[in-house]
This record gives sequence, C-alpha cells and structure tokens, in this order.
Amino acid sequence: MSEHKRKALMAVGNYWTSPFQVGSHHIARSLVKNGFEVAFISDPISPFHRLAGINEDYKRRFDLHRTGGIWDLDHRVWGYVPYTIFSPHNKPFLSTKCVADNWHKLTMPNIINLVKKTGFNNVDLLYLDSPAQAFWVDKIKHKKAIFRIADRNDGFGKHTKAIYRLEKKLARQVDTVVYTATTLEDYVKNLNPKSMFYLPNGVNFGHFANKKLPIPLDMQDIPKPIAIYVGAMDVWFDYNLVNQAAKNLPHISFVLIGPEKLAREKVTQLPNIHLLGAKKYTDIPAYIQNADVGIIPFDVEGHSKLVNSIHPLKLYEYMACGLPVLARRWQELERLRSPAILYDSLNEFVSILDEICNKEFDKSVFIQYASNQDWGWRVDDLLKMLGGINR
Repeated sequence: MSEHKRKALMAVGNYWTSPFQVGSHHIARSLVKNGFEVAFISDPISPFHRLAGINEDYKRRFDLHRTGGIWDLDHRVWGYVPYTIFSPHNKPFLSTKCVADNWHKLTMPNIINLVKKTGFNNVDLLYLDSPAQAFWVDKIKHKKAIFRIADRNDGFGKHTKAIYRLEKKLARQVDTVVYTATTLEDYVKNLNPKSMFYLPNGVNFGHFANKKLPIPLDMQDIPKPIAIYVGAMDVWFDYNLVNQAAKNLPHISFVLIGPEKLAREKVTQLPNIHLLGAKKYTDIPAYIQNADVGIIPFDVEGHSKLVNSIHPLKLYEYMACGLPVLARRWQELERLRSPAILYDSLNEFVSILDEICNKEFDKSVFIQYASNQDWGWRVDDLLKMLGGINR
C-alpha cells in the first residue's frame, strides 16, 4: 500500500504569486518540506475589482483564476483565486452579513466542487488566516483545523462587522487559534477559542542569507549610503517621518520597495527618495543585501491598534542579509529584544540613522539572530502542537 500523502488546505487572504510573500506563504513551503501537498486558496476577486481599475495585482489574481490555478513546488502546491459575483469588502452592500456568508455560493466555477475535484476534499490540516473563508470548516473533511491571526484585523480599512462576526465564530470552531504577536493574546482570548498557541513570524533564512548577490540595475546609480524599506506602504507607513528625514539627511538615499499608489501621493519629490515599486520575491534579497540599513518607519501614534500587534517579518529579512535595523518602537518589537535599534521621534530617527550610516557593524550578529528565527523551526513547533497529523 502506498504511503498516505498528507494534505493541507490553506484558506488565506493573499494569493500564491503575490509579490508580498507573508507568513502563510512560508508556512506552505515548510509544510511541503514536511511532506504535505497544499491547496493555497486566496480570498476572491469579483467584477467590482475590475471596476476599481485593472492593475498588475488584479492581473496576477485573475490569471490564477482564469488558468484554473498554478501548480508549484514540484506539483506540491496548488495556488488558486476564486471568482465570485460579490466579494466581502467595506463598501455598501458588500459589507453585509449576506455577502460575507454567501459569496462562496456564487463562485464560478463553484469553489467547493473545484477543490474536491482537485483532490482536497479530505485533508489532514485545514489552515485559515481569512475569516471570509470560514465556510471551509463545514464544507470539507479535516483532521485538524487552525485559525492563524497575524494582525488586528479590525485595524484594516476593509474590516467589517460581518467579518468580525465570522472571526469570532471561526475561533470557536477550529481546534486552535494561532497568533503571531504576544500583544494579540488578549484579543484572541476575547474570541473564546478552544485553545490558543503563540507562533511568531519567522524568516526564509536560506533565501535571504544566500551568497552575495549583485546590485540590481535600478539601484546601481543610487548613491550610498542606502536606507531601504521593503513591504506594504499603506496608511500605517510614516510618510511624514520619511519625508522630513530625507530633507534633513540629503546624503542618505531612501529606497522604498513596494506598491507605489499611495506612496506617489504621500512622498515628497526629493532627489534622495527613490520609489522602485513592487519586486518579485526572488529579487528582494539582492536589494536588501546592497543597502546599508533596513528601516521600519511605522506610524504608531496614528495606528496604534494595528502597529502594536505587528510581528515584523521584514526585521528578520533585513538581518538575514546582514543589515542593521532602525525601527519605530512599538510593544511587540520591544518584547522581541532583537538587535534592532528603536527610535521614538523624528529627531531620534534622523540622528540614529546618520550614526548608523557612518559606523561599521559586525554583520554576523544580525545574521545569527535571524538564523534562529527560520520558518522551518516555526512549522516544526506547529506540527508538534497539532500532534494528530504527524506521520
């Protein structure tokens, strides 16, 4: 008799080929290394996404739907984006309980039938990080189910009362709620889960700490020293601080990598601020390795609920590349006791950044710290906790 291939269905907010490779992507890769086959099902797209404008993000998501998904990692991961008539969002009608509860019934093709047809009708692990996909708990057979909370979801603009209701329901249905930041503990307790498990974010260490990579073409003419930021630049990004710091430190280049739409509106046009746009995950290490300091300038005052619960992947990614890190002080970051340098004000940020760029650091300290945070260790802990799905 052939050995049983363990299977996992991951119902997640982000799609598989997104330039933003977040915790769930890395957990999927580690599950594959542990012998799993994974269905990676993202939140849906709808005609309303098209009406809002076609961009690269929409094209990538639509391609994953149109082609029936993509098989990746030696045919061990199936990444797919459902298409539905109405998808949950913080907009009139789309924010209602009716849409939150029923969007999956209006998918084309029907997402539940497609998942079963693809071979994931009976899985060892049902993993959810999106409350909008809570319906999977009742729709497919599974040995264990977990709900991973990586942020205060109510801190995002698209959050609705209908989604929060699903979050509370899901937390009580699954075997365990997994949370990424100690500052999320009380929030999770208030959801009344059966059990809860702290599992912080990690880093794909080998991806970032690989051999020294050449400087990317679009960074070759940017003068050093370079302060780099890689990631989302939404409303919680402290644009005012970056603008003021760039004015005060004209000899330092600020390289910002990520979606540019809001950044184009918020960033001051200065010769030492460089918006390079979103990059492929495979290309990110080359940008970080050829910078001088990694920065995490989040707006704690304006978005304290959200920022204080962030356990930042980028801190580990910067350090895996040997970079010193300058980050805004917030609760979860303080508790990590990492080698990062924390600031509390614009003046501190400016003076410390200038000092960092004129100082030699022992890169091995940062690299060693990051090596102990590898996603492989995190998923090993997760599988040990789940127990019942081990070989």
